[in-house]
Amino acid sequence: MPPERLKIVVFHPRAEAYKSLLTRAAVDAEIVVAKDEAALAGAIEGAQILLTLTCPPAVIEHGGALRWIQVASAGIDPLLARREALRDIAVTNARGIHADHIGDYTMAAMLMLLWDMPGLLRHQAERVWHREPKPALAGRTLGVAGLGALGQGIVRRARAAGMEVVGLSRGGAPVEGVSQVYRRDELEEMLPRCDFLALVVPGTPETERMIDAHALGLMKPGAFLVNLARGSVVDEAALVAALEDGRLAGAALDVFATEPLPAASPLWAMPNVIITPHVAGMSDDYDERVLQIFLDNLARFRRGEALRNRVDLSRGY
Repeated sequence: MPPERLKIVVFHPRAEAYKSLLTRAAVDAEIVVAKDEAALAGAIEGAQILLTLTCPPAVIEHGGALRWIQVASAGIDPLLARREALRDIAVTNARGIHADHIGDYTMAAMLMLLWDMPGLLRHQAERVWHREPKPALAGRTLGVAGLGALGQGIVRRARAAGMEVVGLSRGGAPVEGVSQVYRRDELEEMLPRCDFLALVVPGTPETERMIDAHALGLMKPGAFLVNLARGSVVDEAALVAALEDGRLAGAALDVFATEPLPAASPLWAMPNVIITPHVAGMSDDYDERVLQIFLDNLARFRRGEALRNRVDLSRGY
């Protein structure tokens, strides 16, 4: 008997764009777009593969044939609540495709914070000519919490800028370019060394409020925070307090506990805070990068080989 023809369901805000890319790549499969949860309930029946950002109840209730879910992001937070129901399904993510953008964002954010670029822009708006010397990134110490693909992209750029880099990882294994790697339970030892702290850890119960009032109190006075991880990693109330009392000199924040960031949040009006709307990893060719991973994995799936970027749902990444 000929092998069964695969059915791929695309459930994504840009589902039609993904279907077009799959069609252009001449994927030999039935490709079905589900634009909402009602459509997903019917579409997912008999499908072996799902390309998605989320995991609505319909996936569990009607996806009995599912064997593989490709998540079109690095974070798999929306799947974690259903991890028990998904334990027999391979789940892969898009980690690694954001590394260049995250690295660029971090370097730009650190320089903007160090030079008080928001202040310079306010001077421009007010037509004020105010000159003062500015420090260099070279010679400063950057702490990178999370030394996966994203963290290593930051490390490479920071080292090229003449910075010392220390890092934090789950196991503490050495990483090229990092002068000292701390285990996650050694965070308190790393924080006092950092002029900058960049967060790129996954959002899991283990990392929830990892940066709380106690951790912020251990940071070097006048240090800066760059959060590219998840809003849950930082205690926002404690962060606001540390920024207000001057313990922290500033922060660049791309992620928040509630997104969009509520208009009432005091962070919006703080002169030493740079706010961006969760865009640090949004490259203009994002969909094409996801598709490269998906097509590679599709070939592996057909051959029965191990999938690239497979995640451990029990760990959350």
